[in-house]
Amino acid sequence: MRSRPIGIGALFVFLLFGVVFSLNRKAEAQVDAAALSRAMQSIAVLSAETKDGKESKGLAFLAASEGRAVTAAHLLKNAARVTLRFQDGMEVVSGGILAVDEKRGVAIIEVSVPGRNCLTFSQIGISPGTVIHCGAVRDGTYGFVQLSVSEVHQGPGGVERYALSGEAPAGNSGSPALDQKGNVTGMVIETDGRRVLVPSAFIAAIDPSVPLKPWSGEEQAPVTADAPQSMPESGPMDEIDQAILDFFIILHDHDSIYRWADERTMGQGYLQGVPQDVYHYQTKLEMAIRRLSGFSSDDPLRNMLIKALQEVGNHQVAGLNYFIQAVVRGQETKDWGAQSQDLYKRARAANNIAAEVLLSEFSSLHELYDRSKVLSENMHRDIKYYLGVEKRLAPFALGAVTTIEKPFYLLVLYGDTFGESLGLKAGDTIISAAGSKFDAEGSIEDFKAVIMNNLGKAIDVIVERDGKQKILKMKIPEDVPEKYMLPEIS
Repeated sequence: MRSRPIGIGALFVFLLFGVVFSLNRKAEAQVDAAALSRAMQSIAVLSAETKDGKESKGLAFLAASEGRAVTAAHLLKNAARVTLRFQDGMEVVSGGILAVDEKRGVAIIEVSVPGRNCLTFSQIGISPGTVIHCGAVRDGTYGFVQLSVSEVHQGPGGVERYALSGEAPAGNSGSPALDQKGNVTGMVIETDGRRVLVPSAFIAAIDPSVPLKPWSGEEQAPVTADAPQSMPESGPMDEIDQAILDFFIILHDHDSIYRWADERTMGQGYLQGVPQDVYHYQTKLEMAIRRLSGFSSDDPLRNMLIKALQEVGNHQVAGLNYFIQAVVRGQETKDWGAQSQDLYKRARAANNIAAEVLLSEFSSLHELYDRSKVLSENMHRDIKYYLGVEKRLAPFALGAVTTIEKPFYLLVLYGDTFGESLGLKAGDTIISAAGSKFDAEGSIEDFKAVIMNNLGKAIDVIVERDGKQKILKMKIPEDVPEKYMLPEIS
């Protein structure tokens, strides 16, 4: 189902003088009209001019921190000059572009408007029927229209697209989508006669710390939000790429199970023996390695990666075998003695070598990801984060270990970690946070994004603990302590 085409005769529902007019009276009663009116002060009409005199128009909004505005990337193609005009008549010229998320079509630009309010990001559960208030400007009048999510589907590169329906005028790409309290839940992009919503978590995750790029009139952003920069290849290599993809899923979960077993059996716990799941994942990884060994290709890149991934897998299998032997020896002697300790050190060493070999192949893996339709369209988000082909949504670590099969089940939660300080426990399954529900298709990064969007606030987090649902009244600090922050990767 597609949203209605954008037309100039669309019904425009204005926010004027702090009043929201809507056909949905029940929804209207819940809207904080004053908050929406204040939010309007942070929204501007964006005009992007090129060297040859062409002009693109849309919207932009101030968010996150002073000196930054968010807009739709496609508006900025070949821009030589970008100006923003606010509701009160104030007009400013942007100094340049700070960052672009090419996959989702979002751009952050520099704009100097000291003292003007910046909108706050908030995350809500988005599903068909979710209602948003979309900023819109028509004939110089600033207002809001009420739109709703009509469809959720996978776009190019595996990026989720949230299609919007409802009546609204054209020309408002880059508009903020606000909740009923005036907080940003996403950005609206108009493309190919339809509207899509980019959730706020992905906007908040963009890193604008790169050097400012002044407007030059040269292409600095993708043409549309949905069009990838280049089409990945497809064809006879797909089976090889699928085997590589399957290998990474098993490798990821094999490592998670090893970490869980290490926590469960190390020290006094070794007397419990080797958990059955360890043998299960060991066998799965051995089978995945054998599957890779059965492939050969005319493509040198794939051949090189197949050999490298076999080496990674073999080292990881060896590491777990050493670990199993250490535990079994501890059971036999009823002591974590010299032999067990030596085997345990060998296990750590083998795992470290596996990680080093994998890290050395990251650039080649990124190259294959860009070329392969199978990898770019089907790779699970946690693998993307694991390999560094996509930036994590939050710059901190919870201290939790999860699997791709159960991304919100905390298989391990290490002591003295951010997750522990928030009240989580190993064995918890996170069901929802601040109203956002999680499912098996997601990633623990989604929960971390909720944390980032609620710094300094208290939120309800529902977990399943010991077979029962429990509501945690989670107090989020205003700033994540430095010791929990992930190292920056240059």
